[in-house]
Amino acid sequence: MSLLQALNPRSVAILGASDNPIKAGGRPIDYLRRHGFAGRILPVNPKRAEVQGLAAYPSLRALPEAPDAVVISLPGEDVAAAIDDCVAVGARLAVIYSSGFAELGEEGRRQQADLVARARRAPGGGLRLFGPNCQGVANFATGAILNFSTMINENAPADGPVAIVSQSGAGAAILYGGLRRAGIGVRYMLSTGNEADVCAAEAVRAVVEDEGIRLVVLYIETLRQSAWLAEAARLAHARGITILAVKAGRTRAGQATASSHTGALAAEDALADAFLRQHGIPRLADFRELIDYAPLFLSQPAPRGRRVVSISNSGATCVLSADAAEEYGLALEPFDAATLDGLSQALPSYVTARNPIDMTTALLGRPQTFGDTLRALSGSGAADLVHVGFPIGGEGYDFADFAGQASRFARDTGVPIAVSVNQDWVAQAFQDQGVPTFWSERAAMRGLALLAEQAGGRQVQAPSAEASVPVAASRSITLVTLDEPSSLSELARAGLPVMRHLVCRSGDEVRAALESLPLPLVAKGVSADLSHKSEHGLVRLNIREAEQALQAFGDFAATLARLGAADGGLLLGAQHRADFELALGAHVDAEFGVVVMVGQGGVLVEALRDVQFLVAPFSARQALDALARLSIAPAFAAVRGMPAVELDAVAAMMVRLGDWMLAQGGRVQSVDANPVLVARGAQAPVIVDAVVAVAAAPAASSEAA
Repeated sequence: MSLLQALNPRSVAILGASDNPIKAGGRPIDYLRRHGFAGRILPVNPKRAEVQGLAAYPSLRALPEAPDAVVISLPGEDVAAAIDDCVAVGARLAVIYSSGFAELGEEGRRQQADLVARARRAPGGGLRLFGPNCQGVANFATGAILNFSTMINENAPADGPVAIVSQSGAGAAILYGGLRRAGIGVRYMLSTGNEADVCAAEAVRAVVEDEGIRLVVLYIETLRQSAWLAEAARLAHARGITILAVKAGRTRAGQATASSHTGALAAEDALADAFLRQHGIPRLADFRELIDYAPLFLSQPAPRGRRVVSISNSGATCVLSADAAEEYGLALEPFDAATLDGLSQALPSYVTARNPIDMTTALLGRPQTFGDTLRALSGSGAADLVHVGFPIGGEGYDFADFAGQASRFARDTGVPIAVSVNQDWVAQAFQDQGVPTFWSERAAMRGLALLAEQAGGRQVQAPSAEASVPVAASRSITLVTLDEPSSLSELARAGLPVMRHLVCRSGDEVRAALESLPLPLVAKGVSADLSHKSEHGLVRLNIREAEQALQAFGDFAATLARLGAADGGLLLGAQHRADFELALGAHVDAEFGVVVMVGQGGVLVEALRDVQFLVAPFSARQALDALARLSIAPAFAAVRGMPAVELDAVAAMMVRLGDWMLAQGGRVQSVDANPVLVARGAQAPVIVDAVVAVAAAPAASSEAA
């Protein structure tokens, strides 16, 4: 039985059933009876013969039939035995309200793991668990409400195209209440709690299989089992379903996952952010945004790009909408000649046809202006998105007609439209026609930007054959940090561009290196014991003479001896010109697998923290988008007669590094390439310093096989 099938039970038993419909053990019985559940309701309470007018049973094993689902509303110490009973009677789903498990510490985590172990004893591992410490689940299409939220009493259930998945019970209730007050029907409300078994990601994967779902709203604090969510996103995009997420913990510093730059900079939230973006899951700020933007995603088509046209009867609204468009990365492009010609026929002579379009007071004397303007745009191809702003309206404005025109425009052109209004009755006129409204221009533009983000993320990169090896991190892995020459050799074998270099262990080798390498050279001390050579004076530039190189050879050996660090000789490498120093890194994360980092490099990489992350595998387009999000990105453009940086080569390095790390199957655990020297024009980027950490080979057993 699939998880989706388990959410459609034909019979439900309630352990800890209460005659009081206000108590946690009583509410699901009350909800099941009042909201259309057609299956059998089986209260279990050894102290009562009847609960809420239904026959009660002394134990789960005493039931006249095997229930599909069991609600467990018992003290924590009784849950393990209840799980054993669920297995014995053949239940397929257990929803555990009880608390006192992993949220209390190590012993609670042990007890929680024991619940899962007991559930796995079911034939085929067929008993699935929600919780413990969860508010429950609900399928409002069938009335299977195994949930004790009071919000269901305040807002009557109505089936609809939305599924709510939340690690927080209160979060699920907030979203349910807000959506219902907005008149939006909800089919599923799933609270996963401690996630001993079913996690939020798997729950999302289950609900997107339902052909009646068009929108999933997700609240998570920790992203677990991200592979489920990646699969859910691929299926959702194929079916035209939108997933919107709030990920809490945006400002909390994540624990460093490795000793490398990449690991230290890769807080869990930053990686979750990268993961969501890559999989076309817009990340919203809070519950309010999830509720406010749901109508937009339910009613509007997916845009083809990020070009927006704004139309208003207010100059102030035009200015504010232009500001908001730029803030959210939407393009307010000027109109071409053909579009200008069409608009000039739609607009009065005293209105200038430019983007944003300010209709001024034309609507009062010429109400058809709005519809004519939309028709002129509809055949022009000038807009991927349209914003309409009506900050104020009164007698003389036919908003019912305007709303109808806007609705038809979106339907006929496939161009989404969002309206900003300040009067409830005006908003209602548009909402009645299925056109989403927002109080401010900024909110409307953010919504359109989210639509564009979600549409752009639908082209999710599929793993290549080379990158198909699953990779996972383990805390038990012993890392071996390679010295710089060995690290550079690893990256060269991976197909990444590294500087020409030689390692010298004698004066004769130093002299020979100067004869074979292009001058000038950089000299570095080699030691696997030191990650940051410049801090110890172990880097010298502009080496042109043998005497300079030999002096560095002796000085570096003395420094390494003083530091007690292993002496691997002197590295002499070709010195490259650079306009920028980037950092390129990768590490194996316990949750997300191979994560690639790119950002401003050099000695200030951790201080500046101008970095972006991508979860491998990813495309060159996604790599370029990550580079464009860097704070330093504007400097890469052509400026003052200087050519632009050829970022395609950097993007290719990023893709190659990610694919290579995946292909290593966990052998290589982290890479820090810093700096990667990048110059304007056609000069290829080159790695001039690197540290690679590999998993130590397991010790051979001394026992005979």
